[in-house]
Amino acid sequence: MVQAGKEDPQLNMLVGPPDQPVGRRSFLQVAGLLAAAGAAGFAGGTVAGWGDDDPPAAAPAGDGQPIPGNRRNERLLNIYNWSDYIDDRTIPLFQAQSNIRVNYDVFSSNEDLLAKLRAGPTDYDIVVPTNNFIPTYMKLGLIEPLRQDLIPNLTNLDREFVQTDYDPGNRYTVPWQWGTTGVGYNRAKVPGGKVDSWAALFDPAAPMAGHLTLLREVTDLIGCALIYLGRSPNSIEQRDLADVVKLVRSLKAKVRHFTTDTYIDELAANETWLAQGWSGDVFQAQDQNQDVSYAIPKEGSLRFVDVMCIPKGAPHPANAARFMNYVLHPKVQARISKYVSYGTPVSLAKPLLPPEQTKDPSIYPPASTKLSIVTLTGQKLERWQDAYEQIVQ
Repeated sequence: MVQAGKEDPQLNMLVGPPDQPVGRRSFLQVAGLLAAAGAAGFAGGTVAGWGDDDPPAAAPAGDGQPIPGNRRNERLLNIYNWSDYIDDRTIPLFQAQSNIRVNYDVFSSNEDLLAKLRAGPTDYDIVVPTNNFIPTYMKLGLIEPLRQDLIPNLTNLDREFVQTDYDPGNRYTVPWQWGTTGVGYNRAKVPGGKVDSWAALFDPAAPMAGHLTLLREVTDLIGCALIYLGRSPNSIEQRDLADVVKLVRSLKAKVRHFTTDTYIDELAANETWLAQGWSGDVFQAQDQNQDVSYAIPKEGSLRFVDVMCIPKGAPHPANAARFMNYVLHPKVQARISKYVSYGTPVSLAKPLLPPEQTKDPSIYPPASTKLSIVTLTGQKLERWQDAYEQIVQ
């Protein structure tokens, strides 16, 4: 983890020009945020009103008193989030308004995050897994209940993000952003200039060989292959999973690679022409290359919610709760969502977003779009993980 005060040239990525997105995934090591915003005169307490772009007058970081409710008496917060998944102002403004220093590290897959937490205690105070892994985290005792008394902005959440099957009532999780899995493609390169089916990836035209990528993620790779094969995206039938393994292994000679963290840049640079990817990531590539488009295939796809959690025994759970509350402010949600092009779980933020985003069916799909939420636990997790390992070995 990047230590407090260590200079890092990538600091500029978060405090540079405000139009630079630092959104869900393109594996960039974000670090050195401690010096980004200095500190502020705010010394704790409920932060329901935060979110203004103009922070209070600055004060030295060491002047703040420890915040009650932490296991370590430090004004410090260690966050472990997806790469490419935040704007350039949220962390600096939080630091300035809370007088809490932030270490911000990134990961590139749910499997990497789960392995990190299962390996033993860490210093992370907030981690951001995808919702389908939450039952596994709970079963393994990897996360702890939230200090909901410090998160009054939970009332800003849309009901569908409160009444969930993976964490009813948000006892353990707070939504960060949500999106869909689909196909990013280069209109100038794909046959016919348009993609509307999973067949483009799973039965690719000959010219696409060497120019397509698939996600290095158990849920998305297997779930979407099941949908293409006409099976349930939640199937645990050995026959269905064997067909998925056979299908994807047959493509390996045509696939550029399996990735969760490079396809944004590759789409933007015309190196990848077809990519299984997450909605906001593809829109970020589109910002750099106007030939790039995103499609939710007609057969249907997956929807995900990335959620903030506190690892069990985290050193600064009260600081974590205050950050979660800050993120749920409509202005903060709008700023993050605008930059990363993912859906916000706070409808109060939508009037603050550009109409071209809120009206885009690729970001906010209509109810008629066939989207499934897959949850991994128990036997399904074991069988899907085994199938995935057979594919990538």
